[in-house]
Amino acid sequence: MKSLIEIKAGHENACAEFVKTRDFGRAAEEAARAASVGFALAERTAGAVADAHTRDAEGWLELAEELKGRQSAVGSRQSAMGSGQSAVGSKQSAMGSRQSASDRRQAEEEGTAGDEEWLVAETPEVSFDDIAGMDEAKEALFDMIVHPMREPEKARMLKLKPGGGVLLYGPPGTGKTMFGKAIAHEIDAPFFYASGAQLRSKWHGESEQRLSRLIQAARSRPVAVLFLDEVDGLLPRRTGGSSVVDNRIVTQFLADIGGFRDSDNILLLLGATNKPWEIDEAVFRTGRFDEKIYIGLPDAAARSGLLEMHLAGLPLGEGFEMETWVARLDGYTGSDIVGVIHDAKRAALRRSVQTDGDPQIEMADLEQALKTIPASVTDRMLAQYERFRQQRFG
Repeated sequence: MKSLIEIKAGHENACAEFVKTRDFGRAAEEAARAASVGFALAERTAGAVADAHTRDAEGWLELAEELKGRQSAVGSRQSAMGSGQSAVGSKQSAMGSRQSASDRRQAEEEGTAGDEEWLVAETPEVSFDDIAGMDEAKEALFDMIVHPMREPEKARMLKLKPGGGVLLYGPPGTGKTMFGKAIAHEIDAPFFYASGAQLRSKWHGESEQRLSRLIQAARSRPVAVLFLDEVDGLLPRRTGGSSVVDNRIVTQFLADIGGFRDSDNILLLLGATNKPWEIDEAVFRTGRFDEKIYIGLPDAAARSGLLEMHLAGLPLGEGFEMETWVARLDGYTGSDIVGVIHDAKRAALRRSVQTDGDPQIEMADLEQALKTIPASVTDRMLAQYERFRQQRFG
């Protein structure tokens, strides 16, 4: 016999499926059933646990009302243009829903799906040659989209379709966004970018609608790369105390992204996060972010490549030892290393101005830079990522 938790999860999953097919009426019914089970759970528990179940149930109840409003808006679009999609809520939230509905209708009529808001105007110039090291991550991305696109016949023989979902996680400053740009450059595809902060909105019902428009805009292209930054802020772990907005956004994401493999279009979904442990568990399941790639600190080869890349063509003082600096910068992120080099360049310029001589970067300039720019990633942070890897994927 199923537990109440399992029954509630069934209604939640059914709601997501009906949202995906835009059957908002039946989705509203499932959301209301999830709320009813949630209230039943609250009655069978006590204290903080009961409060958590109550808040969660109230969230599903509010979502049911929102979905009813969306169903009514679809049915009455011809006779009541501009009517608010939400049947409840404050005056401010109702205004937000009406405006977003109008935006969606206009986007549908123009066939743009709001591309301009998130589409990077030109194919990124960043290539994999600009990313030092990180061979394991590069290989995984090539396997998912580059090789199947370049060798379509071989991919078809193996029943492999280009694209899929990849979550890049690791400390800040390790170049996760550059990977997305490099893939778009490699396959010459439109690059859609949005951060969690960009997509979240104070307007009632607007956040999940913006997310849906973004995904549909990327899916409308024959080939596209969709990069979601700060995934932890966009798709946070749902708990009993989650906000209604968080529940709706995660549900909308699961509904919109599920099934994109069935499309003839090729979509590479990339997500980036510094806090993977804060992402909702459902996001990791099959059909969403199938591949999880840890982007850690640059190894010796990567540090050497970064130094050569950013010091190339610069005047270096006599006796400058590249190998010494590869070792000294162990523990620094890519952005840390770039910061150290820039600080050293400024010191060299300042000295040349003071002495009226030609600028040269000396070993002492980098030594001084290390005193003012410590490594941004601590051993404690690295241990937290290792624990997450072991517990979640280990």
